[in-house]
Amino acid sequence: MKKYSLILLALFTILSCEKDDFEKISDFSKPQLFTPSINELNETSITNEIPIAINDFSSISDVSQGLVSRTWTIDEGVFYLDSEFKREDSLNLAPFIDKNLGRANSAQTIHALFTTPGVKEITLKQSFNSPVNFLGKDAVQEGDLWVLENIFTYNVFEDLNAEASISNADGSVELGKLTASQNPDKANSSSFETITIEAGTSLTFTDLSTVGQPTGRVWNFEGGNPATSANDVEIVSFNRLGDYTVDITTTRDRQAGSLRAAEQTKTIPLLIKVIPSTQPLIISGNAVATDDSPVLGTNIINFSINGELEPFVGAEDEFIVNVTNTGFNANLAVVSAKVSRKDATVVELILEEPIYNTDTVTLSYNGTTITSIDTRELNTFDNVIVDPLRKNFLQSASNPSFETASSNPIIALLFGHRTFGGRQNPDNTYIYSRSTERSSDGGASVKVHALFPLAGGPGLTNTILGSSNAPAGSYTFTFDVFIEETSTINGVFVAFANSDNTVVDLTGVTKGEWVTVETERVFTDNVGGNLNFVIRNGDNGTVPAGYQTFYIDNLKLIINEMRP
Repeated sequence: MKKYSLILLALFTILSCEKDDFEKISDFSKPQLFTPSINELNETSITNEIPIAINDFSSISDVSQGLVSRTWTIDEGVFYLDSEFKREDSLNLAPFIDKNLGRANSAQTIHALFTTPGVKEITLKQSFNSPVNFLGKDAVQEGDLWVLENIFTYNVFEDLNAEASISNADGSVELGKLTASQNPDKANSSSFETITIEAGTSLTFTDLSTVGQPTGRVWNFEGGNPATSANDVEIVSFNRLGDYTVDITTTRDRQAGSLRAAEQTKTIPLLIKVIPSTQPLIISGNAVATDDSPVLGTNIINFSINGELEPFVGAEDEFIVNVTNTGFNANLAVVSAKVSRKDATVVELILEEPIYNTDTVTLSYNGTTITSIDTRELNTFDNVIVDPLRKNFLQSASNPSFETASSNPIIALLFGHRTFGGRQNPDNTYIYSRSTERSSDGGASVKVHALFPLAGGPGLTNTILGSSNAPAGSYTFTFDVFIEETSTINGVFVAFANSDNTVVDLTGVTKGEWVTVETERVFTDNVGGNLNFVIRNGDNGTVPAGYQTFYIDNLKLIINEMRP
C-alpha cells in the first residue's frame, strides 16, 4: 500500500541517497525548504500563522545545499511521526508517534503531529560553512559556521463543539441550552427535558458555538417553519402537533492548504412538544391580490392565517368577494379555494372574473370548512380589505434596482446606464455612481453627490423604459430616495422619452431615511426610450450651496388598470 510521501521533484536525488544527510555535495550553499502547509513560501508567508486542526499533521522538508547540520525543535503538544504511516491512517495518527524522539530531530523531512490546541512553533536551526540568506533573513556567524534559524508558527484549531440556546420568541426567557460538555443521543430523545408549547408558538434558537472557531452552521428544525436555516439566530414557528427535536451542525471552512473543512452535528437535549392552541384561528392582516399572468388584472386572492391549515375542499361558497369601481358594484364568484402549495398558512382563492388595481375589493368568510392542523376552526370575518396588485413593468427591465455593477465610471459604475451633462465635481469625485453605502432594495443604489450651484445639468440616463415591454396607458412611476441630513436638495427633474417630463418635489421628504416618492404618467404609445434623472439649479427654489448628497433606488413603473 502506498506510504505517505511528499511529491517534490527537487527531493528525489537527495532522498534516494543512502549516504549521510550532511555529506558535502558542492561548495555551493543555498538554504531551501518545502512544506505543503504553505502554498507559496516567501518572506511574508513564512511569518504568518499556519492554520491546522488538532490531531492533524504538517510536513516540512529541508533540501538546502551545502548544509553542515540541522536541528528541528518542536513545542510541547507536538510530536514527530515515524515514516510508516499511510494517508488512510490520518484519522488516528497517535499510534505512529516516534517514541524514540523527544523535542529535537535532525532528519531531512519531519512529519509533526499537533495534539493540543493553541499557537505552536517548529524551529529549524541550520549551519553552513559560508554566509547564506533565506527569504530576507541572513545567517549569523557562530565560530566557523554560519547559523540560520527559521520558525514555523502554527495556529492549532480545536475540534468543533456546538453550543446553542433555546428561548421564547422575543429572546427574553431562556428555555434550555446545549453546552460544549454535552453530546446528546438523539435516539434517546424520550429522556430529554420537554418544552410544551401551543401550536403557532415561535421559539428563538441561537448558535453560541465558539470552540474550534466555526465559520457557519446549519440548523435542522424538525416540525418547524423554517425547516432549516443557516442564520446564527433563527425564530422558528411550530404549527403541527407532535414531539420534535432540533439539530445544529457547526461548520468550519477550509483555510489555505493546511486546515481542512470540518463539521460537527449535535442534537439539542430538549424535546419540543406541540399541543393544540387555545388561541382563535383568525385571518392575519389584509388579503392580497396576486399575479397569475402578464395580462392586466388578476383572478387570484391570497390571505394568511395565524396557523398551519389542513387541506380542505368545498369552501368556495363560504366566501364573498365584493368589487366596486366607477359604475361597477358586484360580488364575484369564487371558483376555487385551497391551501397554498407554497405556504400552508395561506389560503388561495381563484375568482371567476378578474379584479383590477383601481377596484376597491373586500373579502368576507362565513363557514366551517377551514381548520388548522391542530383542529381549530377558522373564525369568520367580514369586509377585509384586499390590497391591490401593483404590477411593476420595470421588474424584468435593465437593472432598475442598480444591482448589476460596472467598472466604468462613465456609466456611473452601473450596467445599462450612462451619465451626461458633466460627470465629475471640481474635486474629481463622480456626480452619479453606484453605491453600496445605502439601499432600500437589494444591496446597491445610485449615489448623487454634486457641488451646487451646478455648472450645467448633469444627468443619469438608461434604457429601462425601452426594455420594460410596457403598453400604452396610465402609470404611477415610483422610486425610493434617501436625502442626507446636511443636504437641502428640493427637487429632481425626471424626463421620459415619450411622455411629459416632470420635476419631482422632494420638499416634504423626511431626511435621513428611505422614502418612496411617486408621480403619475400617461403614455399614449408603448412605453419606450430612455428614463433620465437630471439635477438642475432651477428645480430647487433657493439654489443649494455646497455639496448635496442623496440616493435613488428601486425604480417602479406601475400600470393603473382601468376596469373595462
